[in-house]
Amino acid sequence: MKKLKLLTNKQKCGMSLALLLLTAGSIVLVEYLHRDFQQRLQQQYQSSLSQQLSLVRANIESELNANIFLADSLATIITVNPQSSAADWEKLSETLMLKATSIRNLAVAPDNVVQFVYPLRGNEAVIGLDYRNNPEQLRTVELARQRQEIYIAGPLPLVQGGNAVIARMPVFIDPPANQQYWGTCSVVIDIDKLFTLSGLTVLEQQVRLALRGKDATGASGEVFRGDPEVFEQAFASETIRLLTGSWQLAIALPEHSELKGSTLIAITVRLVGYSLCLLLMLVLLSLFYAYRIARRNSLQDALTALPNRRFAIQMLERLVKSQSDFSILSLDLDKFKEVNDQYGHAVGDALLQAVAHRLQGALRGSDSACRLSGDEFLIILPRVSTEHDLQAIISKVAAKLSDSPFTHQGTAFTIQYSLGHARFPHDAQDLETLLHHADLGMYQQKAAHKAKSE
Repeated sequence: MKKLKLLTNKQKCGMSLALLLLTAGSIVLVEYLHRDFQQRLQQQYQSSLSQQLSLVRANIESELNANIFLADSLATIITVNPQSSAADWEKLSETLMLKATSIRNLAVAPDNVVQFVYPLRGNEAVIGLDYRNNPEQLRTVELARQRQEIYIAGPLPLVQGGNAVIARMPVFIDPPANQQYWGTCSVVIDIDKLFTLSGLTVLEQQVRLALRGKDATGASGEVFRGDPEVFEQAFASETIRLLTGSWQLAIALPEHSELKGSTLIAITVRLVGYSLCLLLMLVLLSLFYAYRIARRNSLQDALTALPNRRFAIQMLERLVKSQSDFSILSLDLDKFKEVNDQYGHAVGDALLQAVAHRLQGALRGSDSACRLSGDEFLIILPRVSTEHDLQAIISKVAAKLSDSPFTHQGTAFTIQYSLGHARFPHDAQDLETLLHHADLGMYQQKAAHKAKSE
């Protein structure tokens, strides 16, 4: 006998596909949110680093230019008073150094020969240095002279050791004509101290950093700090504007870098995301399960577990609509009221369950036995179109119902019933007429049984 189906094969395929799509959609959604969250975190991280970079740039500009301006005061004094002495220079230099933050030393070179340096201690080797005998330093001195402006050289190695930025300030004693060249003043800026004070060394610990523009030549200049590849991979860059010229500063993320806490964030996002998706799926499955139970209850008889009238009508309507050949049996128990009155409702219920069980055993897998109401049953027989096939099934049903007496708690009697049948479309072309035809046959048989018993 055909079991009660709540879902057709097509509906089952649809549900399976929906579940698959829901699962795939959940995975895509969680991974998208995870990727989006990481991208936002990366953007925030890069934005924070870009702000730090901008601050470092501003600090370098202010520190470097302020120190050069201080040193330029010495050149101005000499321009005004070319006859000033080393004692005058020392006094002024001492005052300037109190205000300076990263000046390493000041040097005065009349006719391009260093005759004064402050502080002298540690810089004794500079005294007497003739720039004309040092091609690299002479180049920067001459450039300052030719341009008649401050020239920022370096970073470059110093005679006394180390590396520094040197600002060359040409001194002319006939401004503004600037035809009488007196010599040059130089200020040596401690570049390591400058970068420490500006915050560059701290930033350098977090990212890959590079500086280019040696001799203040800007983006076209030589890289003097960091890896040149940083400029190709940079996510942020700044132009450091000097008194004359510029440097370019850029930062890039470290290779194979991973944001601090990103692994924990990834685990958290995925854990929360997949947990919510799983919860949603469980809720949907629970709702679907509840729907199936409700639908089963609406289509199934609670006492016999057979399909009920609603199911039977829906199935018959589908068969009629498809114009399929089928037959129906209308079965009604005889003297059922007497059984209830004589033996009680418990025996009556047991009788109905027994009839349902025997009908299930007599029918094919494609057939359906339904309880319409009380002691009334309807048997639907798809693809049964001939009288011969129909009578064969009727005989099988009769044998199954009558092969043994019904027994229940010491009570035993033979199951008595009346049965009518109808074939579609042989006996009727619509559902109402078909049911009426089967019921008419059943009532005729019931009347005959009653007359016979009297």
